[in-house]
Amino acid sequence: MTAVTDPAPAPPLRRRRRWGARLLLAAAGAWLLFVVAHRLLSGRAWWWNLPDLLPPLALLAVPVLLLVTVAVVRRARPVGAALAVAALAVGWPGNGVNAAALWHRPPPAPPDAVTVFSWNTWYWDELLAIGPNGERTRDPDRFYRYLHAQAADVYLLQEYLYLTPELDPLPVDGLDRLRREFPGFHVAASGELVTVSRYPVVREQPVDLRPHLARPWPDLPPADSRLPAYHTVKTLRTDLLVGGRVLSVYNSHLHVPMVGLPARRPDTADDTVARHDQRQADYRALATDVEGNPHPVLLAGDLNTSPAMRLLRTLPERLVDASPVLDSVYPVSWARYGLPLWRLDWLFTTADVTVHRYRMVPPDGLSDHTGQLAVVSL
Repeated sequence: MTAVTDPAPAPPLRRRRRWGARLLLAAAGAWLLFVVAHRLLSGRAWWWNLPDLLPPLALLAVPVLLLVTVAVVRRARPVGAALAVAALAVGWPGNGVNAAALWHRPPPAPPDAVTVFSWNTWYWDELLAIGPNGERTRDPDRFYRYLHAQAADVYLLQEYLYLTPELDPLPVDGLDRLRREFPGFHVAASGELVTVSRYPVVREQPVDLRPHLARPWPDLPPADSRLPAYHTVKTLRTDLLVGGRVLSVYNSHLHVPMVGLPARRPDTADDTVARHDQRQADYRALATDVEGNPHPVLLAGDLNTSPAMRLLRTLPERLVDASPVLDSVYPVSWARYGLPLWRLDWLFTTADVTVHRYRMVPPDGLSDHTGQLAVVSL
């Protein structure tokens, strides 16, 4: 009996399959090159600002999608799979996955543990609320109810400011009400940063970024600014006396990355080079102060830095990321276009500070950032 074999594919079909495999391999190779370039250029090259903004999850989702597609296209399997796996491995540190949440179990908190709440307030209590007749009014009482609901010993609050219609920062006259709302607490403030502590403040030190700029910027702060420290102090250090020991708490809100095409616009807020230099100076100023600090350290706030951005890895080695204590495998703290894909708010401590509990707190419509609530001990 003569064996019957399937006819060979028609030449046009073979060509389509061949081109499909080539395109898939080209896509896998291009993505690997992009991920390698991102690892090398993020935080270093001022013109790499747009790739820095990608959702970190893309560093996981794209190679996984490539692997699935490669499994279907036979001609591309060996090389395509190798390229996708390589991209997955190179991009893994920045994809935002918090795998340690699956197995990490922190120790129980002792009775003298400290509860810390960090939050970007989204321009303090300037939020416009809808009144009973549709009018839009401020609702500071709701703002303070939210703060009280956290029952924290230490509050690290950012964006203590209002905005003009031209987006210029305005100072807020609200410290007296803060003291009334939290009697017996100590209040420290610099620019847009406010720290409210049940524990005595033995040292208050704004961390000025200007000595750490790569080049002098003559308009920092701008001459017409009504809140000069907003431009020069992006971290407020307060040393707190906790149970006879000093805990240095760093309240940070670092410069926002440049959004949009990279461009040189000297002497303007839209100059990508200036913004890049300021963000690097934010981290250098913070690192210099932490490295010279002999006390236990807690750093929290809106770092305006996602896991995909290399700048996050320039923090001092003595700082330990508290993310494993979170119960989320992919923690996020900020959404864009309704998509909660980014984490910009962080908590770090030195090894002599134990984090017992740590969770993201929904902002109840008061901010575009979630709050961070942590229980720590020395």
